[in-house]
Amino acid sequence: MSLQTVDAPAKARPSRRSIASGMAWAVPVIAVGAAAPRAAASPCNPQAYTIAWDGAGGTAYTRTGNQSGTATTDPDGAGPVAPVTLSMSSAFTGAMQSGNESNTQNQNFRVSTAQVGGLNTPGLQFEQTVNNRLSQTPPQRSARQTITFTFSEPVVGLTFTMTDIDALTGDFVDMVELSGTFTYAHATTRTTGAGTVASPFRNTQNGDVANTSNNGNVTITYPGAITSFQLTYWNAVTSYSGVDRNQIVTIADMAFSVIRTNC
Repeated sequence: MSLQTVDAPAKARPSRRSIASGMAWAVPVIAVGAAAPRAAASPCNPQAYTIAWDGAGGTAYTRTGNQSGTATTDPDGAGPVAPVTLSMSSAFTGAMQSGNESNTQNQNFRVSTAQVGGLNTPGLQFEQTVNNRLSQTPPQRSARQTITFTFSEPVVGLTFTMTDIDALTGDFVDMVELSGTFTYAHATTRTTGAGTVASPFRNTQNGDVANTSNNGNVTITYPGAITSFQLTYWNAVTSYSGVDRNQIVTIADMAFSVIRTNC
């Protein structure tokens, strides 16, 4: 868990398509030759995209509030490949709120200033804190944040890495659940779970994971076409030690493809 901030500028990089050659028959050769200019001017399927929180790959991210943000990625700028927008918003249930108890800058939906998960890239942070009294029983899953991710059109092969899933006795125990059908890979044996309500992603050891470490990393892939998914985040701590109970997990760059009918 780390406190970092700041949104990043955008850069762009192009994508291109190749054209196959025709057979030796006279009529097919003429047909292919006539079609080639149209093909060269059109985007080709599948079209690959990356949402990079440092602004690479044509990404522009805007934090629109403590519980929302929008990222648009346009890999070829003014070229023929259409941009894709990811809209994100969150809702809180029970004794949970965004930010922290120490009155420092709210990091929920902010891009980190440092690398995350040893990946040499910043990440989008989700910060929250339990807000019931320290004398009360920790609410666990009855206090949670649910983040909804919605793409402007269906995407396929969505892949991203969750980082900084860790735990600290008396403070926080990160629990992360995802909706939908996905596969996952734990970077090390420090993390476990299937990312479901019955088996959330969590860390098996006590201790804050450093930004330079992958000990809190899990990579998730949605292989099929999706437009939306949800991430649920809560604190499984069983007792309080009197410290600030804020917790943070991050999402690194997101890669996916779009298949369009106008290719």
